Amino acid sequence: MLSNLFSSKTRAGLLDLFYNHPEDRFYMREIARKLRRDVSGIKRELSNLEHIGLLTSEKRGNLKYYSANRNSPIYNEIKGIILKTTGVIGSTKEYLAPISGIKTAFIYGISAKVIDKKMDEIELLIIGSVNVTELNDAITQLEDRLKRNINYLVFDDDEYKKRKEENDPFLSDVLKEKKIMLIGREDEL
Repeated sequence: MLSNLFSSKTRAGLLDLFYNHPEDRFYMREIARKLRRDVSGIKRELSNLEHIGLLTSEKRGNLKYYSANRNSPIYNEIKGIILKTTGVIGSTKEYLAPISGIKTAFIYGISAKVIDKKMDEIELLIIGSVNVTELNDAITQLEDRLKRNINYLVFDDDEYKKRKEENDPFLSDVLKEKKIMLIGREDEL
């Protein structure tokens, strides 16, 4: 989706890299290896993105390091687009979508409050009848992609209803907290 939004796949890849890791700095050959792109195309796009203010650079020795420009007036908007398409939210939706039986899935807890910050773990709750092996495989691949641990709980419909009716303390707390809905709607909880 991001490459369709932007005219260049290299530019989309750069924005994905920098805005999913806004606290990190990368030099050109490192970027080319990560994106598996030619250095000349990377150099041109880095120059364009720096010129329009989306990236900043700093020279250290004979290497030039680039990073996301957090002072850009559109930083939060670009970060939001990246987060929803290739970041935690977009990637998690993408990996969960093919798994049949998921009625509801959401990120909860501290993960939902600071989703755009670098965190080691993501808390995920899934409701429905799912193939656990298929889900485990998807979560493992997602963890590799995001470079984060994903702590997830799965409740089938009956268990979820029972816990909700019994005012299970854990579930009650989760339902009161901020959530990022990935599948389903919050008003259906």
